[in-house]
Formats: sequence, structure tokens, C-alpha cells
Amino acid sequence: MKFNLFQSFKIIGVMALLAAPVGAQEITLKSVDGSISLSGDLLGFDGDNYTIQSSIGELLISATMVDCIGDLCPDLVAELEEFTIFWPNDLDAAFLPSLIEAYALERDGDLQIEFGGNGAAQFYVIDADGSVYSTITVNSGSNDDGFSALEQGEAAIGFSQRSANAAEIEQFIDLGLGDLSSISQENIVAVSGVTAIVHPDNPLPSLSLSELARVYSGELNNWSQLGGQNASISLYRLNAAGGSAAIFGQKVLATAGFSFANSATTLPSDAEIAAAVSQDINGIGISGIADAFAARILPIRSICGQVSTPSRFALKSEEYPLAQRLYMYTTDALRPERANEFMEFVVSETGQMVVENAGYTGQNVIGLSLDQQGRRIASAILAQDNATALGNLQNLLTTVLDAERLSLTFRFVTGTSDLDTRAQSDINRLAAMIQTGEFRDKQILILGFTDNIGSEAENARFSQARAELVREAVIAATGQTNLGDIKITPVGYGNTSPLACNETEAGQKINRRVEIWVR
Repeated sequence: MKFNLFQSFKIIGVMALLAAPVGAQEITLKSVDGSISLSGDLLGFDGDNYTIQSSIGELLISATMVDCIGDLCPDLVAELEEFTIFWPNDLDAAFLPSLIEAYALERDGDLQIEFGGNGAAQFYVIDADGSVYSTITVNSGSNDDGFSALEQGEAAIGFSQRSANAAEIEQFIDLGLGDLSSISQENIVAVSGVTAIVHPDNPLPSLSLSELARVYSGELNNWSQLGGQNASISLYRLNAAGGSAAIFGQKVLATAGFSFANSATTLPSDAEIAAAVSQDINGIGISGIADAFAARILPIRSICGQVSTPSRFALKSEEYPLAQRLYMYTTDALRPERANEFMEFVVSETGQMVVENAGYTGQNVIGLSLDQQGRRIASAILAQDNATALGNLQNLLTTVLDAERLSLTFRFVTGTSDLDTRAQSDINRLAAMIQTGEFRDKQILILGFTDNIGSEAENARFSQARAELVREAVIAATGQTNLGDIKITPVGYGNTSPLACNETEAGQKINRRVEIWVR
């Protein structure tokens, strides 16, 4: 019989009376307040829980509830120096090592790596005095494998190219492992995405997502069908189920009711796809943005005529339609302090610079002047269909005429007024910028926008409410009641200035946002 005492230590007072006498193989577990103790043979310790044998059976006891007394007690200091990271095998294999190396160097230390079987590796972070500061084991597999590793306690940190789904969130909660959708367990490390790439000499100006779906399903197979020359289209994509192929399959093919054609040439990496396309005048590939290299990135044309390219700003603000978040997850289980330290490093300014250098788009804030947003202005003008809407746009442009837009763009959990986890992190990021004086003597404009569902009056009220919500959250995050010379102004503009087509659900999601401008 095996008891799980994760949730309560009260029963131990009774069990202590039944436990076998202390012997050579025994340890004593004493409650943190010292009021209760229990003795038994130590059967195991996994870093989170003690398993001991008593006269009534095996007991599983959380290490957070007790202190261990006895010569056989595990070395908790050593345990806290070791942790495991799970890394998706369809992500850049050099990305995580570069983060770990930067983490080591920030400590004025060094890094040693040992590669084992099954793709596992151990990274030894060497301290300045030559001792091992931390041992990090890295395992890899699919995104699904990563969530399983977290659930089973086989990883302290798990990276993923997709968010936790509803079933996984419920399962972790049921197991007492916390809420994967909370800001304490879900961190956005970077934003990447996929793009269509063609030969540099291919004259095609852009493609729509619908056209891309028809091309990769095999329905369109000649460039002349897309306004190009009379030549067969050569398709290239990943041979794996994950990575750029999975993102494209989910966001483009599945949405249109298609699947990949069997005629595509499949290759093991995005880099090889880009290299092949750059040598094939009739080729088109689906690749991660960071790996496009010598091929030409093809702009995406929306059904309402807007054209998107994966610029750094468009990725940071998640306005590019094929943008994809890279997540870092953990659980509520007892976690080595070194693991906490590493996670803090990844989302720090230094860690985010490593993210950028690796070809991904980090969370560090950048700005964009109004002069650099000509296409947005043109699209907004074309989208207005009445005098009232045009007047709202004129008011918006007057407001931001001498301002700069920041890449911070706040979005909400679908169907609610709750900020999503990235937005919650960005609230803290903006508050920190305020605290360090970056906006001294300036005005921060918090501008709310909606899709076009509902009346103009309703959208105006809704966007104003969300802008005010963000303002209140930012002020609360600063911990200050008086921001001095900094003025924060929330304004709702309803469905003015859409950044994507409201005819699609994905476009509506992009348009439901709160922007930050500074002047």
C-alpha cells in the first residue's frame, strides 16, 4: 500500500506512532515547524519527494513539507544544482546551447558538454572557481513528449512550439501541478514563424494564404496559374511532422480544408529547404523565418488586399499572420533553484539578446515611427467606408502624428477581458521601463482597437474599456501612485485602422489589440 502525502502532512502524526524504530537504514523526516516527525527506511528521493518504508507500507512525502535528518539523507544542495530541460527536436539544435552558454558566461564561468545516447546531452556550467555550478540535462522529442516529461517530473523546464491545450491544462491541475495557462508557468521566450520562400529571381510579388494552401495541396501546380511563367511548381517542405511543416499545416492547410500533397520534396531541416529553393528557379519552400537565408521571402497577401512581411516589428507585435510563439513551461512541483535562475535568465534582457542573435524575435521592445507605417495608413484609409469611420481615422492620425509606436501589443484571452500570459509579462516590462525613467516628461498613449463585429458605438466602448484596463494594470505594476511627469492616456478607437482582414477569424484576433505609443 502506498500513500501520497503531497497535499497534507497532518496524517503523519498518527503514522509516526506506527513507524518502525530508527535503525541503521532509516531516516527521520520532521515537519518544517518541528511539531511532527516520522522515521522509516529511505527507498528513494527524486528531487521532489521522499519515498520511505514504514510498518504500514510505503509513504510518499513532499520534500517541501519536511526536513530530513540522518546520515542517509540525500544531498539537497547537489539535487538543487541539477535539472532537466526538454527541447523540441524540430527547433534549431544550436539555439538552446547558445542560451546555456550565455547563462554560464554571465556568471563569469564556462561550459562543458557531454553528448549521450538518444539525443540527450549534459551541460556542465563551470563556476569561476572551477567547480560545477549546475548540471543541465537536455532531452528532446515532440512537443507532446515535452508536456508528458513535465507531467511525469522528468523535466523541470519544457520548451514548446505550441501552447498547452485544454486537456493538458486540466490534467496538470488535477495532478496538483498548477495551471499551465498562468503567467507563473507559461513564459513566451520568442516569436518566430514560417514563411513561403522562392528563388531570388522569381518575380511573383506575393501570394495569399489561400493560394499557398492550393499550391501545397497540389491543386495549383504551375506558376502560370499564379500569374507567373509556364513552369511546374517544385514543392519543398520538412519531412518531420513538427516545426515549419506543423505550423503551416495547422494555420494554412487545415484552415482551408487541405493536406500536404505527396509530390513535395521533403528535407530534414529548414536550412536545407532554403538552400534547395535558392538553387531552383521553379521552387517554393515553407521554412522558418530564421532559416530563409539566400532564398527570397514571399510577402503574404490577405483577402482584403493587405500585404504582410515578417519584419522584426510585425513578429514582435504578432501582426504577421504566420507568427508563432515559442513557449517555456514549468510546473508547481518543487523545482531546483538553478532551474528558476535559468528561466529568469532566458527572459532577461541579456537572454533575449541571445534569442535575437539566434535568428528569432525576442521580447525586447523596439519602436516604429509613423513615417515607417505608410502601408498601415494606406490600408486604414482604404478600409473606411463612411464619413464617421474616416473621421475616426483622422482623429487617430492626429493623435499619433508625432508619436512612436512600441512593439508592445497587448492581447486578451479569447472571449474575455483577461490579458493573456504574454500581455501580463509585457505589462511588467512596460512598468519596468517607466520605473527606470525611459518615458520621463513624455506621454504614453494606450490605444485600444477591436474587430468590426458589433456596432461602432459598442466597439468604441469596448476598446476604451480595454485601454483603461491596460493603463490600470501598468500603473499597478509600477507600485507607484504618482508617476510624476509621465502622462498615460487611454483612448479607444474601435475598429479603426485594422491590421488584418476582419473577414477571417485569424484577422479578427490580430485586430483585437491594445497598442502603446509614446510622444
